[in-house]
Amino acid sequence: MTTNTSVGYGVAQKKFEEAKTPEEKLTALLEMQSEAPKHKGAEKLRADLNRKVSEYRNELEKQKSAGSAKKGSGGPSMYIKKDGIGQIVIVGLPNSGKSWILNRLVGKHITDDTPYPFATKEPTPAMFDYDGARIQLVEIPAIIEGSAEGKAQGREIMGVIRNSDAVLFTFNSDEHKRIILDEMNKAYIYINKTKPPISVKVSSFPGIALSGKEFLKFPVEQLEQYLKNSGYTNAQVIISGTINSLSEVAEALNEKICYKRAVFVNPYQITDHNLVDVKDRLFLLLEKILVYTKKPGKDADLNDPMALDKGATVLDLAEVLHKDFAKNLKYAKVWGSAKFPGQTVGPDFVLKNKDIIEISV
Repeated sequence: MTTNTSVGYGVAQKKFEEAKTPEEKLTALLEMQSEAPKHKGAEKLRADLNRKVSEYRNELEKQKSAGSAKKGSGGPSMYIKKDGIGQIVIVGLPNSGKSWILNRLVGKHITDDTPYPFATKEPTPAMFDYDGARIQLVEIPAIIEGSAEGKAQGREIMGVIRNSDAVLFTFNSDEHKRIILDEMNKAYIYINKTKPPISVKVSSFPGIALSGKEFLKFPVEQLEQYLKNSGYTNAQVIISGTINSLSEVAEALNEKICYKRAVFVNPYQITDHNLVDVKDRLFLLLEKILVYTKKPGKDADLNDPMALDKGATVLDLAEVLHKDFAKNLKYAKVWGSAKFPGQTVGPDFVLKNKDIIEISV
């Protein structure tokens, strides 16, 4: 039985073969995992991928533990293991206040805020508290014009940004913002944009099966011809929102592109009052909600929230708590976003930030 790998898998495999660093190898392997066939004939392939992912993760962990581990290029390792409910990297040009904002957000001295450029030589991680949840901040070395082409450890820095959950950009002028956005675009990191709402998957059935053609703002024939010219002769296409042009289709098919949510902050305009606002904005970047659980007849511990993805349901929470909770879930009571305190809701009830939930099984 053949594995019948997709075009996406082939692209990811090429990335793996061309990768120069363990971080790049791991990123490509994870893409290969997501694109790998799920049928029984591909079991050996998936097992091999799992083994390789484990090997590269272990290698990177050893580098981090060693502290002085070096990459093949001779520079310090940029890999930082994620911690807390999300990882946000702090990115900026030299002397843009990265260390200053890190220290202020964390509430203690983590790194020196120096008057000279390129003081940060390797990633500096720290945690800050947000209503009982822990968010990881990572200050990384400064970017410059040309970082996207590899200058000043640019490729390694871009790899850290790609691997992060969100980004905090520091700047102190409009020119700083321009350079930052130019470098991100050149590195195919699109800031505060969303992927065009079209999905194209290689299909085992002949022809192009199209769903959602009512969202297409140009002739279907143009799309079909473009896909065939791009190598998608047999494909399943799902359009879930407005597509105005072929350039949007090309963007959706470009696997180099990653999309990152970000905030821009001028540290030199930050006060104690709007530092709280910055923390709120950082939490929103992660698209998480914090919820609290309670046992019948007892108060919830408001100092120990659980973080769930935005849009999570009561059933999602039950699955996180224990598989038996999800299996035996009957209903739950919710305080917060419910119509009235303690309202009885079903498994599909969508939770909101700061809800308190009592699950009954």
